Amino acid sequence: MTKEIIFFQGEEILNKLDERRVFGQELTDTESKYIFSILFKKKPKEDELNKIRSILSASELNFIPNIIFTPRAGTQSSWSSKAQDIFHNIGISSIKRVERLKGFKASAKETSMIESKIFDRMTESLFSSLDDTKLIFKSTKRKESNRYNIHEDSNLLKKLNNDLGLALNEFEISYLNSTFQELNRSISDSELMMFSQINSEHCRHKIFRSKWKTDIPFGHDSLFDAIKSTTKEKMNHVLSAYHDNSAVISSFGKKFLEIDGKNLFKNYEGNMHTTIKVETHNHPTGISPFEGAATGSGGEIRDCSATGRVARPKAGFMGLCLSHLRLSDELESWENEPNQPDFLSSPMEIIRDAPVGSASYNNEFGRPAIFGYFRTLEYKHHGYHKPIMLAGGVGSIKEVHINKGTPKPGDVVVVLGGPAMLIGLGGGSASSTKKTNENSDLDFASVQRSNPEMQRRAQQVLDKFNERSSKNPITFIHDVGAGGISNAIPELAKDTNLGVNIRLEDIYSTDETMSPMELWCNESQERYVFSIPKEKVPALKHICERERCPFSIAGELTDDRLINVKFNNDQIVNLSLDHLFGDIPLSELIAQDYYRITEKEELPTRDLKKLIFNTIKFPAVASKKFLITIGDRTVNGLVYRDQLIGNRQLPVSDYAATLDDYDSYSGQVISIGEKPNIAIENPEASTRMALAESITNICGVKHESLSKICFSANWMSSTKTADERGDLLRGVQSLSNMADYLGLSIPVGKDSLSMNTSWNSEGNEHSVTSPMTLNISSFSNVSDLRKSVTPELSAKDSTLLHVWINEGEFRLGGSSLYLSNNLFGGVTPDIEDPEKFKQLFEASQDLISKGLIEALHDISDGGLITTLIEMSLCSNSGLDIRLDYSDKESIIPKLFSEEVGYVIEIDNEKLTEAKECLTKRGLFFNEVGRKNIDKKINILSFDDVLFSSTLNKLLDEWSSVSYKVQKIRDNIESAQSEKEVYKKWDEIITPKIDFSIPSPNKNLFSKKPKIALLREQGINGHYDMAAALMEAGFEVHDVHMSELPGKIKNLDSYNGLVVPGGFSYGDVLGAGSGMSNTILFNPKIKKIFKNFLENDKKFALGICNGCQFLSGLKEIVPGAENWPAFKKNLSNQYECRLVQLKIEDSPSIFLKDMKDSIIPVMVSHGEGRADFNLEEENVIARYVDPDHKITQIYPLNPNGSVNGVAGVCNDDGRITIMMPHPERTYLTKQFSWSPKDWSEHSPWFKIFDNAYLFSKKN
Repeated sequence: MTKEIIFFQGEEILNKLDERRVFGQELTDTESKYIFSILFKKKPKEDELNKIRSILSASELNFIPNIIFTPRAGTQSSWSSKAQDIFHNIGISSIKRVERLKGFKASAKETSMIESKIFDRMTESLFSSLDDTKLIFKSTKRKESNRYNIHEDSNLLKKLNNDLGLALNEFEISYLNSTFQELNRSISDSELMMFSQINSEHCRHKIFRSKWKTDIPFGHDSLFDAIKSTTKEKMNHVLSAYHDNSAVISSFGKKFLEIDGKNLFKNYEGNMHTTIKVETHNHPTGISPFEGAATGSGGEIRDCSATGRVARPKAGFMGLCLSHLRLSDELESWENEPNQPDFLSSPMEIIRDAPVGSASYNNEFGRPAIFGYFRTLEYKHHGYHKPIMLAGGVGSIKEVHINKGTPKPGDVVVVLGGPAMLIGLGGGSASSTKKTNENSDLDFASVQRSNPEMQRRAQQVLDKFNERSSKNPITFIHDVGAGGISNAIPELAKDTNLGVNIRLEDIYSTDETMSPMELWCNESQERYVFSIPKEKVPALKHICERERCPFSIAGELTDDRLINVKFNNDQIVNLSLDHLFGDIPLSELIAQDYYRITEKEELPTRDLKKLIFNTIKFPAVASKKFLITIGDRTVNGLVYRDQLIGNRQLPVSDYAATLDDYDSYSGQVISIGEKPNIAIENPEASTRMALAESITNICGVKHESLSKICFSANWMSSTKTADERGDLLRGVQSLSNMADYLGLSIPVGKDSLSMNTSWNSEGNEHSVTSPMTLNISSFSNVSDLRKSVTPELSAKDSTLLHVWINEGEFRLGGSSLYLSNNLFGGVTPDIEDPEKFKQLFEASQDLISKGLIEALHDISDGGLITTLIEMSLCSNSGLDIRLDYSDKESIIPKLFSEEVGYVIEIDNEKLTEAKECLTKRGLFFNEVGRKNIDKKINILSFDDVLFSSTLNKLLDEWSSVSYKVQKIRDNIESAQSEKEVYKKWDEIITPKIDFSIPSPNKNLFSKKPKIALLREQGINGHYDMAAALMEAGFEVHDVHMSELPGKIKNLDSYNGLVVPGGFSYGDVLGAGSGMSNTILFNPKIKKIFKNFLENDKKFALGICNGCQFLSGLKEIVPGAENWPAFKKNLSNQYECRLVQLKIEDSPSIFLKDMKDSIIPVMVSHGEGRADFNLEEENVIARYVDPDHKITQIYPLNPNGSVNGVAGVCNDDGRITIMMPHPERTYLTKQFSWSPKDWSEHSPWFKIFDNAYLFSKKN
């Protein structure tokens, strides 16, 4: 066997920037390399080895590591499965297995650091010599099942509960003991683990379903009933609530772009609606930030897809609550010396890795991440040592798919996606317990690992079933989450009142060591369980083979209501639905009210400048840009509003918005409200204020009505003590009451009620508990998104009005002003009069309807002064803020209180009318500021100047947290460069269009030119690309690489070949390289592409991943000998930004007549740096600065390409490749900022029109 294993070495694992990010320092005595370990079926020939080396970009091994991390013995990594897909698709059949190892040659000291920071003990094995790693290819005996005689020993279950971390309560232990005494048999480990996951707090929400014994006035049977009561039968805009993976609300959508049965892109015409869901993934993110946040977003995506009979995710958002960051040894005024357990990641590690995990999952799956929030909080014993990680989103669902179908006995049970791996075992139980030193190993074992490219493949399969509309054969679908298929399959059986026979050995797995229990209960991600009629299996097989998506026929439904699971004829599970989902008593919970009052402390200074600067640096207030540019906000082309506002692209948007389709202006508006800082003193006020914030955040859009806005309520709290349970009860009751008064529905939500962290350090007990926390997300379907405003100020002569509702003084309790000084501030803001709040909302709607508002920004963290500063910064306009108060003591509360309200900009010609509108609504308001031309913010009181600062200084302070995190996470030089850009230029985007923008070709009677829109597994940008091409007049065909050269023998019938963005093969073997190698090393497929690319009547376009792919084919592209490769961005980070390109004089047919124009465009890539071996040729466009000069300056040049190269073409111009995304901004409404005089179609539409004209000519 040893003769058949060969090692090659690849590129370095960690560059110096990576080392600083992971270890906080550069390693001085370590060398790292990827090592490829290849197991051959027989000894390979030399020419075959040369081919393999080329595909792997590898060389002969001359590196001898002393520490090697391999995939865990007996398992196959997702990298390996994708790499083997590539070799299989190329036609190299001699490889039995290929794995990528991580090799380090390090000193003893640095070896220890590497093991602690890099090694994943759940998915990897550790070796000290390469020769020993050959063991990973040896067959390993499968672990056996265990059985426990709990029917004979009732105390045994208590011991198992503790040893295995099952989190069973006394009622469940008693129930399980009596059940198996009745059955008179032992329990299998599969049955025990399954039961514990199904009945975990995470899955059953026992606290929310329990009854209460309390002195607190509470008008409902349970917390769940209180929330559920907000959704009334008469609310016909709520189409599905409480009984599915997501809620569904009615929308205005009438069209939906999809791929039909003939693989043509077409618009479905019918009623479309909106799925809404918000999840949390707190425990896993605290244990393993990247994977915890990644799988949190992945799980929420699957919740959307598995709604009804299938849906399609559209856009997502993410949020984080952490304890204070402590980004350097020099503590901020709000930070104390660190005191945290070693079994949880630190806040700094979480903020460094978790947002990247969530963003990377969304990026690779292909869903834009367009909103979010971030807060740090510590006060006395309160904090977020166990973090909150929020993942939410919206999706599109056909009206015919909203309700589940009715499966029948004999229907097959399908597990789509995979594979099953030994990861995430017991996640439901682990996330249901408080965090302590004692359960840290079980915690780590419970964290899932992510594979978003597999989820993209699974989604494409579901999309094909979705296209069949009423003929969709899926009768019932569940996502696979906590508890794995041991939860999902019994849930499917329970919901359909049927039994199920499962053959566990038939379920796709790449781990030969897993016991039957581990196969049944593991929480491997990227899987769905659904039922279809048996006769539809051939159709499923055809679709899955085309999409290269694994699936398993796990068993079939039966009419006996039994969960019957076997593994190679061994009985693993044999329980009735009645036994598994029996009526287990719920504890009657005790909650008590207790009075608390926090005294208003004295501030350390009354110096307004110090107070303002300190407040705007506080993480809850400061710029969140470092969380935004790492996420693709453009994919699918349906984003109308993201987080970045104005020409300077600053993150001050109160809401995000998506379009129903490319031709409409109707769509979805989303935002988030949360006020845990207030809950420290007043839980009821906290939930009322959170709900209010989620509404004031979307006051800048015209809605159908307040009552048509829907919400997700996500509750995080500790419930260890009666006081903590009392806080939760009070919070739920106050939210329910306010929602009822306003007529609002909360049709979806989640709870996570183990938000306490306890640990022992040097003999001392420590405990940190989160405040009772409500994250409430708002969702509204609106008919016209053009009826909206943002915080960006106009150029008009105008006045800023501060509008608010509370009659008394401006309260400061829990404000960022006080918390940033490690104080609390006394009495908190609240909503005493819900009717007044309703009038605040209605006033915004009146003003927008009448066209009286130029800009609007709500008041939240940081108070009025932060609202005004953010409006000023995003507009690059100075402000004179006038507070002519005779009582100077009133100024600080006025500026810093976070009482509900907003600031609106009113054209002075309309000011009287606007004030009359506010007066009629009974609102309080005053003139608070006017713009100045000095690029300064001045605060004036009569003749006194209380504060004055330049916008540059304010931006610098406000951006400090973002800058510090970027320095740690990315390239320190890039972080510094971004600061300097904003100091140097007032305007960042400066378009200059020197051509006429064409109108779309809508000639229905003309024969349409055909496009082959080429996909490979992992490509995700096909819908937005197809929309742009169809708008130009093309007939767009979906062509998958799996069809070549079998079903599709040539591309002769197509006028053009277009390759969109994405992550083909998950960027295994290099971005785009895996896909290009499947062509270059397969003679038949290579000939197909060579013939097409040499035909002077044909054209080709590659964007982003497609650009990387086509650049890899340059040897068969005529006139492309000098094309560059595309390397990692110099920022060491994925970049999604609005930049601008200068169009060069080139032969590209796409850019005909566009020379010298300066056009803004979105980029969204991690490897976009053009690297030429020889002199550059045929450059089509370059990144330029605001003065229109070619630039290397980050982020104006987002990747570091020399001479700003953004794309190239071949010698005759028929074949063009570029990294930016013109297809995602072919419509003006797709830009986050654009000049007001642009028409419906943006300048980028011309490249598609040029391609159309070329096709018609040829």
